[in-house]
Amino acid sequence: MNLFRNLGAGVLRIGGSSQDSVGWSRTEMNPPANGPKNSKDKALVIGPAAVDNFYAFAKRVGWKVVYGLNLGANDPAMAADEAAYALQAGGPLLLALEIGNEPNLYHEGSKRPPNYGYAQYRQEVESYDRVILSKLPHAPLAGPATTFARKWFTDFFADFKTRIVLATAHIYPLAAKEENPEAPRFATVENLLSGKTAQNTEKNWLPQLEVSSAGQIPFRISECNTASSGGKSGVSDVFASALWGTEFLFEVAEHGGAGINFHGGFKPGGYAPIYLFNNRYRASPLYYSMLLFHQAARGRVLPVECQAALNVTAHAVLGDDRKLRVVLINKDLTQSVVASIVSGSPRTKGEVIRLSAPSVTSTEDVTLAGSAVREDGTWTPQPGEPVPCVNGRFEVPLPAASAALLTIE
Repeated sequence: MNLFRNLGAGVLRIGGSSQDSVGWSRTEMNPPANGPKNSKDKALVIGPAAVDNFYAFAKRVGWKVVYGLNLGANDPAMAADEAAYALQAGGPLLLALEIGNEPNLYHEGSKRPPNYGYAQYRQEVESYDRVILSKLPHAPLAGPATTFARKWFTDFFADFKTRIVLATAHIYPLAAKEENPEAPRFATVENLLSGKTAQNTEKNWLPQLEVSSAGQIPFRISECNTASSGGKSGVSDVFASALWGTEFLFEVAEHGGAGINFHGGFKPGGYAPIYLFNNRYRASPLYYSMLLFHQAARGRVLPVECQAALNVTAHAVLGDDRKLRVVLINKDLTQSVVASIVSGSPRTKGEVIRLSAPSVTSTEDVTLAGSAVREDGTWTPQPGEPVPCVNGRFEVPLPAASAALLTIE
């Protein structure tokens, strides 16, 4: 519970590929233990007990919910009944109902024939909309939850923008199953942290955000992480993911995105922010990016001019408490740097906390503000280091592969 509460208010998404293979029935009384399991003998079905349990958790941690509906089954009546129960049980916690998961890839599996395309998808979503809205006229719908499909997204937005409250898409900068070391999406620490990878990733999600913004609909990256297909050990589960995650969270926020959902699943050695080991939930390195973001991003993002020869970035937020918070990220794997910050204000008191680990490939001993998140989820940040203001500048030494939060007041 504490692992979620540490991060403040957030949004849980229940979805992923399993949502298009799990059925719904109001007579199903026993939710699957520890989540759905694939079975050749029996179709997976959830019912009210599973939904009630999920919302009870969301309520306890104070998070809203994006709830995925099964489009793979192409059963509008089933989805509408599930949506009705999800809305009834969730009430104000339900942010949106997301229809389908990555439908642009349905033709690659067994969900649809090889010639399945946007036209067929649009007809199916229209059928879902008709049935759902006939039962729930004010249902908060979302979509299209596509991945690497800018054309699909643009077409969907043009067709359904009057019916949705949230536009969603998925993005993964790297591919865990890519076997060619020369491929841009080959999963390595170096590729994850490279500026070129960030630029290539932005070319996918930013145009979709701009389409949504022009139509005055919030845009959310409702599924993403370091590398697709569950992540890659040695890349997705190491400290490099914390540096990547911090940068990505700020980049999307600065462009006006409504938020990001890091995909999980509790499996150790993958990309889950929270994983299960020896029957205890633990914080992965990626979790610390969310924790740092929560410490820094409570306010209004400000423009930053960053001049650096190394792979260093900076982000600033003017807090609701009127304090200026500057996040500095050194993604260079070998060279340290001294960051010189000019705030452009009369503020002269500074304090810095650090996000660090023994190495960029560490899976453990990650700390923020000198403290690790314990197994019970508690985090006790230590006092920050004072940073004097000299001639209007705050200077912060930044070791290789590390990040820091400078608070100026």
